[in-house]
Amino acid sequence: MTLSVAWHSKEGIYFASDSRVSRGGKYSDYGVKVIPVQIRIFNPGKDDTSPSIAFEKTYGMCFAGDFAGSAIIQNFFSVTLQRLQYVPSFSTISFESICRVVNNLYREVSIKLQEEIDNECIDFFFSGFCPLNKKIMLAKFYIDYGNNVDQYEPQYEVIDYESDPEPIYYIGSGESAYAIHLDINKEKPISTRPMYALKTLIDSKSSNSVGGNIQAGNFSSSHEFYMLGIYDKSINQQGHIESVHYYYSGLDMNSDLFETCTSGLMVIGNYIDLSQ
Repeated sequence: MTLSVAWHSKEGIYFASDSRVSRGGKYSDYGVKVIPVQIRIFNPGKDDTSPSIAFEKTYGMCFAGDFAGSAIIQNFFSVTLQRLQYVPSFSTISFESICRVVNNLYREVSIKLQEEIDNECIDFFFSGFCPLNKKIMLAKFYIDYGNNVDQYEPQYEVIDYESDPEPIYYIGSGESAYAIHLDINKEKPISTRPMYALKTLIDSKSSNSVGGNIQAGNFSSSHEFYMLGIYDKSINQQGHIESVHYYYSGLDMNSDLFETCTSGLMVIGNYIDLSQ
């Protein structure tokens, strides 16, 4: 689990990643690294009545690092972040206050995993609408190793992307290779350059730890995070389209497995076409 990217353009905040996860010398292209996270904060309860919801939004996360550890942290977030409560006279609801909760969970879980099973680093981007500042905000959570080989310090920082002339950020072991492909695609606008850089890096097969399909995420007009899959097509020798594919990570939602499902339900979504 090696590369995650976040960037800002006039279309808003985007996340993107590859789909490759590895264990030892083996790898799979079925990793899900871009995920929505439900944030729900309740008002204090009154007179034995259920507390009302003070704030509710879907935030987004994009992971890099150890896949098993990331999955554990993701599960903790799914359980806890939809059951928060605040006291108006002592606290405010903001992106920063939510990040402090996230950091407490991240710090405790990642340190314990590292101490008990020598878990590798877990880094991620975290983004969502701030009701205090009235805008989408972005933070990076990462392990700081410092100058001491024994140091393992989970930290976070809120990224001021609005003052950055080129707000493209990336984390993971594929950082160096990705920087090269950002330069290769430097003529493309900032809205699409990070995605095409990820595509050309995957297509180059120059890094065994970066591969599979691209997965991405963005925010709707109502500030809700949603995932983006990838549209692809198979071309025959005559140059005609033979089949089309709608990928979420390693799964083709247009395959017979899903299209002929007898449940009467289908998976729908939004897909990006990078073949043009």
